Order: sequence, then structure tokens, then C-alpha cells
Amino acid sequence: MRGVMRFAILLPVTVLLLAAIVWAVGFEETAKQVRLAGLPAFASVGGLSLLFIIAQSLAWLLLNRPVGHRVRFRTLVEATTVGQAGNIITPSTYLGGEPLRVAYVGKMAGLPYPQVAGTVLLCKYLELLSFMLLFGFSAVVAALEYKDVLFRPPNLVGGIAIVTVAGLLLGFCGLLWVSLWRRWRPLTQMVRALARARPLRRLVARLWHRVAEMEDQTSRVFCEEGRTSFSAFGMMLASHAIVFAKPLAFFLLGGRLRLGLGELCLIFAAGQLLLAVQLTPSGVGMLDGGLIAVFALLGYNTAAHAAMAMAYLLCLRLWDVAVIGIGALLAARVGARFLIAKPPPLVGAGACEKPGVGGAAP
Repeated sequence: MRGVMRFAILLPVTVLLLAAIVWAVGFEETAKQVRLAGLPAFASVGGLSLLFIIAQSLAWLLLNRPVGHRVRFRTLVEATTVGQAGNIITPSTYLGGEPLRVAYVGKMAGLPYPQVAGTVLLCKYLELLSFMLLFGFSAVVAALEYKDVLFRPPNLVGGIAIVTVAGLLLGFCGLLWVSLWRRWRPLTQMVRALARARPLRRLVARLWHRVAEMEDQTSRVFCEEGRTSFSAFGMMLASHAIVFAKPLAFFLLGGRLRLGLGELCLIFAAGQLLLAVQLTPSGVGMLDGGLIAVFALLGYNTAAHAAMAMAYLLCLRLWDVAVIGIGALLAARVGARFLIAKPPPLVGAGACEKPGVGGAAP
């Protein structure tokens, strides 16, 4: 309830902030660039957003097989959409919607939540590994391509931040790989550490066994099902490549700009760095200013170019709103489905029925 109230307050603030940014860029020029971009550019970003969800769902489908989960692909696509909607409105573009994914599949497929959470956890690990590699590649290419710009004032801080984060992510990538391969339990150790605090002892003490079971499942699938894990990793890498390609498709079809590899790498690295901790849904504010600044750094520093970048950002927000709306409808549908579901028949007083015979399932 508190989260709903917070979102209800944050939503109008986000809309007003976005309107203020468009006003600062110029309503007329932004509207002109939106018209010039046209339907093909907007549709291309929407198609890539759909492919992103499909790629992530395919990775999840692959990771369900080793643990014997037979979940329809449609259900996984719906759950991924619900989770992505949660990611958009929470403080990170890659984290926040995972509990929604677990709850959706657990309810729709009737699977134990800890087992579903194990497959989601491995999905997130592989997603992080693939993201770190692509981010590191993008940061290196951007640093080499624009070293004369990134490592001189006034862009020195931004250049150092991109390279530093890339180095940390690549180091964490190696640590995560070793952790999975050696079957360490980092989350379990964190939960056990929290259990030592008195206020959390009763709440957390019940969780660490389930977390340990979840991490054991994750490591087992990663180590014993190498081909499946590698295939899922490839699908996750493809999903990030789709994000990488969004500005290329939009500006090629609508902005009449042919962005090179170095430009795309810098846009991707800066954009993902800004979205790592987002203070507003879809990163409104930070992402806008950051992308317009990146365009100026690339030499696209006219009012028309700023409006062009704003048109692209509005396109991203349009499809983010669509994902949020579809995710909310799917979550509401599954919630209503289980609210109106008929309860199991009650056993009459004095009756003696064996479990699973004529009465409720055991």
C-alpha cells in the first residue's frame, strides 16, 4: 500500500518533470522532430522492445527445463512483461520486478515459489554477466574513440566514471562466474548475517534455508547444464544487443543520422550508467539531460539535435508506458483470477475423508 501511494505521488511529478524538460528543449522543435521521425522510427523501437522481452523469456524457458518446470512460453512472456513493468517504475532499470515474475509464474503454473525464484535468480545472474561484458566492450570502444574528449575538462569526470564502472563490472563479472562455478552462497551468507540482528532475527531466520535451496538449484543448473546455461547466456546477450540497437534503428529511420559504432557505444554506456540508479520511472530527468549531453559531446550540439534526442527519449517513454500498462493489466488479471477462484469443498462436520479422495487435494 505504501508503495502504491509513493507511485501515485511520483507519477504526476515525473510527468511534470518530463514536460519541463521538453519545454526547455523547445515544444515546437521537439514536435517537429517527432513528426519527422514518423511511425517507422517509433514502430522500430516498439518492435525491438518486444524482441527484448521475447529474448529474455526464451532464456527463462531454457533454464526451466533442467529443473522440470513445464511452463507455457506465453506465461513466461507475460511474467517477463510484468517484471519489466516493475523494473521501469522502481529505482533501477534491471532490478525491482523479479518478485512479480516469481509470483506470476508461481500462481499461473502452480509451482513452488523457491524453485521459480531459483530459475529467476539464474536468469538475473546470466543477464548481469552478459550486460557486464557488453557494457565493458562499449566503455572500452567509447574511451578509445573519444579519448580526446572524454578525458579532458569538462568531461573528465564522466569519462573516468564510465571507465571505472566498466572495470568494476568486469571484475564483478569474473567474481560472479567463480561464485556460480564453485557453488558459493553469497545471498545465503547475507541473509544469515542479517539474522544476527535482533529486530530481524525471527523474520530472516526462516528465509535462509529457502535462499540456500534456491542458490543450490542455481549453481547446480549452471554447472551441470553447461550447454543450456550457455544458450540462455546467448539469449541474454542478444537482449542487451537489442537495447544497444534501439538508437541505431530510431535515428536511422527517423532522425536520418547514421550513428557509428563508437557513437552507439558511448550512448549505450552513458545511458545504462544513468539508468543504474533511477530516481524517477524510466529515468526521467537524469537520462534526458545525460543523453542530450552525450549528443553535444558527439558534436550534435544544435537545437535541432537536442530536439531529436528528446524525440527519441519520448519514443522510449511511450513504449515504457505501454509495457507498464500491459504489465498492470496482466497482474490485475491474474489477481482477479485467483480472487474469484472457487475454494476447495469443505469437509462436513463428523465426516472422515482420506486426503485427496472426494475432498481437497493433499
